[in-house]
Amino acid sequence: MPTTQPPTLPYPTEIPKPLPQQLLPHLLRHRRMLLCLDYDGTLSEITDRPFDARPVRQARDHVAALSGNRDRIEVAIVSGRDIDTVRNLLGLEHDLIFIGNHGIEIADITGKRHVAPGVEAAEADLARVRKWIGREVPKGSGFVVEDKRSTIALHYRVARPSVASVVRSALRKFLQDECPRVEILAGKMVDEVIPRGLGGKGDAVRQILDSMSESNPVAVYFGDDTTDEDAFFALRDAGVTVRVGAPRRSWAQYRVADPAAVVTVLSSLVSVLEASER
Repeated sequence: MPTTQPPTLPYPTEIPKPLPQQLLPHLLRHRRMLLCLDYDGTLSEITDRPFDARPVRQARDHVAALSGNRDRIEVAIVSGRDIDTVRNLLGLEHDLIFIGNHGIEIADITGKRHVAPGVEAAEADLARVRKWIGREVPKGSGFVVEDKRSTIALHYRVARPSVASVVRSALRKFLQDECPRVEILAGKMVDEVIPRGLGGKGDAVRQILDSMSESNPVAVYFGDDTTDEDAFFALRDAGVTVRVGAPRRSWAQYRVADPAAVVTVLSSLVSVLEASER
């Protein structure tokens, strides 16, 4: 049961090139930047238990330093998690934009929440899914359920593959037969049940970018998962997109190896701002 991209996206054919070391510092010296950072797998390592995912060393400090220079750079944390959870894990909330639940919810720089219209139409189906998971997912079998109100994630990273395959197939059949207002977004060892046709990280980022149009910013997006591909695709002509992880086909233009490499890039951007202040 392969992990796929949203069906509206064509499949990428290119492997991203390594990110040139001076590309982003050069851009920041000359243009205002919208820096979008996925959380899991980008600012944190992927963990067996999703709630143990903490920022890698220096990630939090660099994000805080960058977000304190809003005249030069806006920083958005983009995640499949709900906003409250990712805020708590990151340990920061001021001067940041948060995009949560795969673009279904956005918290602007003042903290004001915006939720995609139409979420309420899926509430009854989401309630059915919660009951189905409680009834059909074997206890103690390695599955982790992350209930994010507007979406529900079923993590199967430490479940036995044979059991995971059966449960995932059964969940898909249940949604097909009884829950027409929700669908599955497949990520890294996780199936996300989301309201059908809503959200999308790419749409959310473009919405923020459009709101900043007066300052003509350049958009930069770092992400590691198949759920980031719609953002890579949406920004392919509007900025710089960077896949985090091993080389594979992606709509991202560039790649870096891991979250530690992301921290190195963030450090170079902090250095640009510090030099300009001097």
